[in-house]
Amino acid sequence: MTFLFFTGYNMLTPILPLYITSLGASRLELGLIMATLPATSIIARLPFGALSNKMGRWPVAVSALIFQSLAYLFFYVASSVVWLYPVTVVYALAVSSFGPGAIAIALDAAPLGRKGTVMGRFYASIGAAMIVGPLVTSLLTLRFAFQLVFIFALTLPSIGLVVFLLSGLSLLRRPLLTDTVRGRGSNSVFPSLKRILLQRNIILLSASSITFFIALGAFETMFPVYAKQDLALETFQVSLLFTARGIPNALARIPAGVLSDKVGRRIPLVFSYAVTFLALLLVSLVSDLYLLMFLIGLYGLAWGARTAPTAALYSDNVSSRDTGWVSTVIWLTSDVAVALGSGLAGALAMMLPTPQILRATSLLVIVGLLGILFISEPQTRKSR
Repeated sequence: MTFLFFTGYNMLTPILPLYITSLGASRLELGLIMATLPATSIIARLPFGALSNKMGRWPVAVSALIFQSLAYLFFYVASSVVWLYPVTVVYALAVSSFGPGAIAIALDAAPLGRKGTVMGRFYASIGAAMIVGPLVTSLLTLRFAFQLVFIFALTLPSIGLVVFLLSGLSLLRRPLLTDTVRGRGSNSVFPSLKRILLQRNIILLSASSITFFIALGAFETMFPVYAKQDLALETFQVSLLFTARGIPNALARIPAGVLSDKVGRRIPLVFSYAVTFLALLLVSLVSDLYLLMFLIGLYGLAWGARTAPTAALYSDNVSSRDTGWVSTVIWLTSDVAVALGSGLAGALAMMLPTPQILRATSLLVIVGLLGILFISEPQTRKSR
């Protein structure tokens, strides 16, 4: 289900900014619409997290597939820029409800001492989707209009729903892990978030993650339009660049998770943030398609090396009763930062060319790298 969900999501990543501008949006409007997605998720994450803890992870994850199906249908029929705002809100409800539930299911199933490995496997399904999604979009846009991409993407959550109905209904009746730990402490929203957010490691890791995702938000908002309009690339070539990002991203996730179980979380994270800065900086300086493909692939490698150690490090610092909430914090942090990055990029595009925006946001990643250096490894992980 995770693979299907994120394949559809990544089919839209290369072309959504192009589709928005094709309906007549300015670059400022592009930034605002792209920021609507994470901004809505910021509001929706906590309610969906509460529902996940109360009703179970699976019902919330399944509802996300329904929201995703509706969003793709609405994107297909949208006729003007104005319609894109409410459609993006529906799309955001899908994104905000699926991620926390899915990652909490994976963390609940992770044996002690192997969270990095399990997170690597879980995020590998997302990494595989980052290859397949843009690649399918590239093939479709060789001959067809944007609208066909939405129709094709619509089939993916539909398949997920059918598969779940055929084989997964028993999961809806499984007891929550939180039921077994509820007697050891409150599982309500604010005490749980307070326990999580007042920890030094989580504060540092969240601050570093914000710098990473501000840069990502700026890149995914402005780069497709920059590549097509300024570098004169075809739509299918823009999608291929995102495929080039997805391949090393997927390949790095499992090894990075396993490595983080053996040598600690900081080493792969330091590598990730350093390479992200270098790749984004150089992307803003070159125009050759093959160099861009290499550098964006390097960016994907750095992103893949970050995901599993980050999720595992969050989980290292909380008890099992807070697993669901820490997964919400992981996604909420990225929502806040991507919204900032998208909105900031749209505003700066009125004054600065895209390469300067990419260079400016890449410098923020260095600040995130400094935060990683101050994180201390939890002794509980080392002793397992």
